[in-house]
Amino acid sequence: MMAWCLRKKRYVKAKLSWKSKKKNLSPSGNWQPEDDSDEGKIVFFGGSNYTFDLDDLLAASAEILGRGAFGSTYKVAVDDDTATVVVKRLERVVVGRREFEQTMEIVGSIKHENVAELKAYYYSKNDKLAVYSYYSKGNLFEVLHGKLSLNPHCRKPKNSINLCAGENGVSLDWESRLRIAIGAARGLAIIHEADDRKLVHGNIKSSTIFIDSQCNGCICDLGLTAITRSLPQASICSSGYHAPEVTDRRKCTQFSDVYSFGVVLLELLTGKSPASPLPGEGNMDLASWIRSVVSKEWTGEVFDIELMKQIGIEEEMVEMLQIGLACVALNPQDRPHAAEPNRRRRDRSRSEIGGSDRAKELEEMGLWIGVHADDDDERNESVVSGDFGLLERPVAPFLEELQLGFVIGRGSSL
Repeated sequence: MMAWCLRKKRYVKAKLSWKSKKKNLSPSGNWQPEDDSDEGKIVFFGGSNYTFDLDDLLAASAEILGRGAFGSTYKVAVDDDTATVVVKRLERVVVGRREFEQTMEIVGSIKHENVAELKAYYYSKNDKLAVYSYYSKGNLFEVLHGKLSLNPHCRKPKNSINLCAGENGVSLDWESRLRIAIGAARGLAIIHEADDRKLVHGNIKSSTIFIDSQCNGCICDLGLTAITRSLPQASICSSGYHAPEVTDRRKCTQFSDVYSFGVVLLELLTGKSPASPLPGEGNMDLASWIRSVVSKEWTGEVFDIELMKQIGIEEEMVEMLQIGLACVALNPQDRPHAAEPNRRRRDRSRSEIGGSDRAKELEEMGLWIGVHADDDDERNESVVSGDFGLLERPVAPFLEELQLGFVIGRGSSL
């Protein structure tokens, strides 16, 4: 699933500018690689009900949603304006047709509500396209940092109040942030289990986590780092999301994905953009700043002031902070890493998890992220202390459930 940000002031009407000499449709699995000098075909994945062809796509009116590291993104009305898709015109592609096709087939095979669904792709010598479903709720970065507010009428789960951010830039409440984080955690777990547990995202950040109609997090842009030229090292380091060991985005690992996800959790907790300088902190990135503050037992200072206005969520925020800090451990081997999933426990009904609704959601986050502390591990000691008087409190019970997707190596510490 894919949610896409629509900012009216930035809408630009345009025609898609790539060229094609012929139109061909082919269901996924029946398309055979051709010589790079030939025009390609649109390859649709199973379950797609679209009837448009390449010429229809090229002739359609498009709204330019933005331009990023992978190229330009368009919102396109197709099938006589009865359907809307998002088309990424990919640039900086450095692989040939066969590798491009193989990557797209892996991504297209993943069907999960928390991973943006690739509907189709196109490859020719001069143009490479990726076609996704369109969702209008926006990405986490723009919602969290005030550039877009969620529609206050977006669908809310049962027994939920104020799940979505309101109009006029009202910030995300805790329940919304937690729900987005859980969705992204599910998506990352699904990605890391795909392709014999070899699949890596390589660009996890708040702008690649979109929000669906129920305010769940959904990871997009899967597979694109593997087929495009890496950004300069300076750009990678300045993003604030990439693990310190990453110098080439095409060589990211599942460990570095987990680090990036941890930064997103810290971003949700603090309301601060990892790419923005922290006042008075020089060149310190967000993760380093939080480690510094926590080490001084000033934990309360890291949390978003908007969250601090809510009552009864302090312990839950500290629990998420513990997970985030585990994910951004400097040593990759100390981060959560792929393990044999315990599907029986992870797939159990949420009704079996005791406690409040938010406690259930926090435990569910654990079920998907997979941080686990052995009984005799140092992690059973409190890793966060400070303003909330939690120095004596052990790691929350739900953290012990996180062995279901990933585990943390023994003997590691925060």
